[in-house]
Amino acid sequence: MPRTVDLSGLKTRSLHALSHAMERYKAANKASLDYLLVRWIAEMTAVELHAIWERYVENRVVAALNHDAAHFLKEQGIKGVSRVSSGLAFYVVRGGGRYFDFRSMSDLLDKGDRWLGKAKNPFRSLSADDRSYIDALAAVRNCVVHRSDAAVGSYKRSLKTVYGMRSVPEPDEFLTAKDLRAASPARYESRLRGLATVVIRSVQNT
Repeated sequence: MPRTVDLSGLKTRSLHALSHAMERYKAANKASLDYLLVRWIAEMTAVELHAIWERYVENRVVAALNHDAAHFLKEQGIKGVSRVSSGLAFYVVRGGGRYFDFRSMSDLLDKGDRWLGKAKNPFRSLSADDRSYIDALAAVRNCVVHRSDAAVGSYKRSLKTVYGMRSVPEPDEFLTAKDLRAASPARYESRLRGLATVVIRSVQNT
C-alpha cells in the first residue's frame, strides 16, 4: 500500500517558511539599513515567497493525487490498483522532468483538473482575486530575476490589471510602498506584506 503524504506537515512547513521570510524582511526594515538595501531585500523576499509557493503547489498536487487517485486512474484506464504512490505522483506531476512547471494560476487549474478532476482540485477553492494576486507575485518574481523585455512587459500589465496602476514603478519601489486601497489584502501595509498574506491564505485554504 503506497504511503500517504503528510498534508498537515506540508502545510505547516510551508507556512513556517513564509513566516520566516517575512520576519526576516521585517527585521531588516527595522534595522535602519540603507533604504536601497531594504528595497533589494524586499525583491529577494518576493522571489523567495514565490519559490515557497511553487514548491508547495507541486507537493500539494502530489498529495492530492496520492490521497485520491480515482479520477486519474479512470482517465488513464488503469485497472487493478486504487492508489498512486508519491513517487509515481511526482513523476506524473513533473511530466518526467525535475520540477512541476506551471505558468499561471489558470495553467495550474487546468493541470489539476486533468489529474484530479474539478471537484477534487484543491486550488479551485481559491478566489479569483487571490489567484490574480498570485499571478502578480509571479510577474514580480520574473521581472526581478530575468529583467527581459517580456518579463518587464508582463510585470507592467499585471500590476495595471491587479492594482489598477497607470504608472508602474520598479519592483523594489512597488513592493515596499504601502497599499492604501480599500480592497488591499493588507491595507496600510507594504504591498509585499499583502502578497505574502495572499500566499499564506492560499496555503491554508488548499
